[in-house]
Amino acid sequence: MHGTVTLTRAAQLRIHTYTAPETGWMVNSHVIELPRDLVLVDAQLAPAYAAEVQELAAALGKPVTRLYISHAHPDHFAGAGMIEAPSYALASVKALIDSTGDLRIKRGYSCTPGHDSADLPSRRPVDHVVEAGDEIIDGIRFNFGTVADAETTEQLTIGLPDQGILIAQDIIYNGVHLFIGEQAFDSWAAAITVIEALPYDVILPGHGLPGDRRLYEANRAYLATALTAFARAAGPEDLNRRLEAALPEYGGTAMQGLQNFYLFPAERSGVT
Repeated sequence: MHGTVTLTRAAQLRIHTYTAPETGWMVNSHVIELPRDLVLVDAQLAPAYAAEVQELAAALGKPVTRLYISHAHPDHFAGAGMIEAPSYALASVKALIDSTGDLRIKRGYSCTPGHDSADLPSRRPVDHVVEAGDEIIDGIRFNFGTVADAETTEQLTIGLPDQGILIAQDIIYNGVHLFIGEQAFDSWAAAITVIEALPYDVILPGHGLPGDRRLYEANRAYLATALTAFARAAGPEDLNRRLEAALPEYGGTAMQGLQNFYLFPAERSGVT
């Protein structure tokens, strides 16, 4: 297996977090193992890594009954076509994937070294809209939340209140360079403070390994560092150097190509 699997244990459930390798942007898919069913959160960028998530789920011997897509960045939905379960997303996320999903996948592949365009997956339309609020699934209480203007315009969070677990996805990273392509430095930091007030002690991020409440401050600190680095950078390569020098232990550099596509439009070449 190319990715890493981390197990989070809790009352009545277990969560198997698959973290892709660097070429898959170290993005996470979470397989929530309920008493009878499996619920999958996010579907990977590359088919090879989506296949490993499928293998992980199959080994648990329970059916995947739902796929939740947190937001419309390609590393979270490109592999959805390989998942047979019905898919769910926020209304705004569904609209973006359904209308521009193929372009988003193509752009993600074009900006990422090591991906063959011959393996380019097609976007899968989202089946259902998920609304904010509580829902009981296989006897377990889920809380679906929305966060706007953080890493992207709107994204889904999934809380498991009775287990003290928050699947924060790309509002929180762990040991991985944040994707700052939308330049929402201040509003993202504010969004982190909002979810920090929620009563969760186990935090499952969108990139990197599961962690705890210390991730909130770590992500706010990263945003401050990135804001300064971007303000001083002479161009994309200079920004990459500044971020890597500031946090040499961080992964996620494979996302820099797509990030810089948005940050430095004048530098675009050969990518649409």
